[in-house]
Amino acid sequence: MERKPNIDFPDYLKPSEPIHGTTTVALKFKDGVILAADKRASAGYMVATPRAKKLHKISKRTAMSIAGMVSDAQYLIKLLRAEINLFELNRGREMPTKMIGNLMATIMYGQYRSFFPFFVGPILAGVDEEGGHIFSFDPSGSITSDPFVSTGSGSPFALGVLEAMYEPDMELENAKKVAALALSSAIKKDIATGDGMDMFVITKDGITEVPTDELKKILGNKYPLKD
Repeated sequence: MERKPNIDFPDYLKPSEPIHGTTTVALKFKDGVILAADKRASAGYMVATPRAKKLHKISKRTAMSIAGMVSDAQYLIKLLRAEINLFELNRGREMPTKMIGNLMATIMYGQYRSFFPFFVGPILAGVDEEGGHIFSFDPSGSITSDPFVSTGSGSPFALGVLEAMYEPDMELENAKKVAALALSSAIKKDIATGDGMDMFVITKDGITEVPTDELKKILGNKYPLKD
C-alpha cells in the first residue's frame, strides 16, 4: 500500500488559519461619513501582508470596509458591484446607499440560511439623498445602523476612543482626527492591527482618499504613522 507523506505544515499555511482583516472604523460627520482601516492582514500569528486593501469603493458615493475572511469579502464586493451596475443600467440612476445596505443584508442572510455563511464583519458607508449612512453586518445578515462603529480584532480599543470623542455633526477636520486616533489606539494595543492606515471621506460629491502625509500630520509625533 502506498503511504502518503506525513507533512506538518506551519500554522499560517493550514486551512484553519485563513488570511483575515482586522480593524476598521466608520463615523458620521456634518457633511458625510468617514471610513478608515489599517493595512495588516494576519494569518494566525503571522503577518500575511502589511499592504492589505480593506477599503473598497462600491459605487460613486458608497464604500465598504472588510474585516474577517478576505476571500469572502472580495467575493461580496464583486457581487455588490455587479448588482449596482445592473440597477444603474436598468433604472438610469444611482442606487441609494440605504438600498445597497439592504441588498447586502439579504445576500448575507441567504448565504447564512444555506449553512455556508460569509465569515466577514463588513461596514458599508455612504451618502445618498437621505444623508450619510453607516451599516454594519454580522455573518447571519443582521444589519445595524449607527453614527459610529468599529469591527475586527482591534475594535474594542477603537470603540473606546469613539465613545469618548465622538460628537454629532462634527466638522470634517475633527472627524478625521477622531477616526485616526481610534484606529491608532487599535494599532498600538492589538497585535493583529497595524502597518499604517487608509481613510476615505465620503460626501454628496463622491469619495476622496485622505493622503498618508495628511494622516501623519493629524496624528503628530505622539502616534507616528507608518507608510
